[in-house]
Amino acid sequence: MVGALKLAGASVLRSTSPTGSAAAAQEAPPSTSFRRHSTPDLTAVKAPLLPAMPEPDEGGVAAGAMTTTRSENPSAGGAGSLDGVGADRTVRRRSLLFGSRRLTVDTKQKLIADLIEKETQKPSDAIDSSGCTSKQHPAAAIQTPGMVLSVWGSATNDDDRFQPYFAQKRMNFDGEIRRMQHRIGLMSHRGFKPDAPNQDDFFVLARSESLLFGVMDGHGPNGHIVSHFTQERLPAKIMEHLRQDNEDWRRAVRQSVETLTNVAKREMLDKATDSGTTVTVAMLDRVPLGAGPDGEPERGGQCLRLRTAFLGDSIAVHASRASSSSAWEVSVLTDIHRPDRPDEEERIKAAGGGVLPAGFSCPGSPSRLITPEWGLAMSRSFGDFHCVKYGLSHKPEFSSAVELRPDAEHLVLICSDGIWDVIPPAQAAAFVGKFRPDEAQLAVERLVAKAQLRWQEIGEVVDDITAILVWPSFEASSESSTPSGDVS
Repeated sequence: MVGALKLAGASVLRSTSPTGSAAAAQEAPPSTSFRRHSTPDLTAVKAPLLPAMPEPDEGGVAAGAMTTTRSENPSAGGAGSLDGVGADRTVRRRSLLFGSRRLTVDTKQKLIADLIEKETQKPSDAIDSSGCTSKQHPAAAIQTPGMVLSVWGSATNDDDRFQPYFAQKRMNFDGEIRRMQHRIGLMSHRGFKPDAPNQDDFFVLARSESLLFGVMDGHGPNGHIVSHFTQERLPAKIMEHLRQDNEDWRRAVRQSVETLTNVAKREMLDKATDSGTTVTVAMLDRVPLGAGPDGEPERGGQCLRLRTAFLGDSIAVHASRASSSSAWEVSVLTDIHRPDRPDEEERIKAAGGGVLPAGFSCPGSPSRLITPEWGLAMSRSFGDFHCVKYGLSHKPEFSSAVELRPDAEHLVLICSDGIWDVIPPAQAAAFVGKFRPDEAQLAVERLVAKAQLRWQEIGEVVDDITAILVWPSFEASSESSTPSGDVS
């Protein structure tokens, strides 16, 4: 646990990751683009440099305008309460490559159910056909029939490399999504990486007593295949183990990853040898409240418990505040797996691998695990079998369980590094926290749009960006699925 630091007078950032890395609690100066790499972790991609952009139209997101200053009227929510974001729903950016490029946020989409409704109501012969398909997630098959609501990424194929840049990833859904207990926003956009489709993936599986959700960020030539394989299969294995013992989260995830790794070696060794994915998963469930002031458990009270597990660098964040007039206290739940993290570096070198220090190739570049054939900017992942004998680990790490008490407001944010490379955790949490809980979808759309703009301002590529925002609800719910997949 790293000591708390105030960020721009708005949010407290502290690390609850396993090793308590000091890097997880850095003070970001206001109105400054802060990121782990000044050079994106995307190799061998040479695209025309996006020129300096003019100021956006009135109401757009001004370059560098993001701060973590808390709104004086947080309860107002919506676009009007965002620093640097006005009421206009369209941000216009011009470049030599795209011509006039619009990053559009539909202010009517307040929750993920609204986005799904909008997509499924499109005519079948529309030019921009629906990006949503009614389909059951494989993990739902091991649960009580009709009791799981799901939203998850569709498989990416080779043709998706011809999808427009910044296109929303197609998704599947199952059940009456509006019955989800928790307020959820979800967005996954393809970046600007010529010859590469969106390699991110995601899933949300909701039951009346729990919510399991996660983000995968693929890398390598087949990263999108590995990330989707993991997204479809890992949740089912975790749920199988939790049905036997719901309290042993770490054993459930650890054994699930180990089993799935062996399956991948049998079924897709050719794809996962030189490609892999990050994995960050979280689970919310109900438990009795902890000990009260007298040291005894509080009678009849319940809270939510947040448990997380991770491989790689897709960060999970929990933020809480006592009331809408308080500042957000932000906890980073993951200590990302970089090869130069002391314990990771020791394992890699003992196995015969090398570690290229951060900043070696250029200022701000990430450290890398070096093998005779490859360099990887993380020390743990799913897949990447060629790196295992040089110290890469497939063993997930875990943060301590977090008790979410009903006398405070909470939000949980899991994103791929398309967010974190350009927006630090405290700023991201403060940004989405200015929206109301029932505007979770609008909040992540604005967050993704802001990250895209920052990527365009700093380099030649824009990474794929995926974000899941959850505003936990303490009200009981009878979530269930319907065979028709109706979302009304």
